[in-house]
Amino acid sequence: MDFFCARPDHQGPEPTDALTMHEDRWAYCSAGKSESHDWQPTGGMSLEDVKGFALRHPIRRVDP
Repeated sequence: MDFFCARPDHQGPEPTDALTMHEDRWAYCSAGKSESHDWQPTGGMSLEDVKGFALRHPIRRVDP
């Protein structure tokens, strides 16, 4: 995986296996949504590592 979606409302309770392409590279959105992502580079992690990271470090919206 080259990118993961860091958009708070795209974070699901259980990571899915939904993969897509971003800039001709593999990308992962744990909610499996298909629009309006906030792609962040992973540095080349495996799918299992990205899913584990998403479970250990949930992304949540912070109210100002």
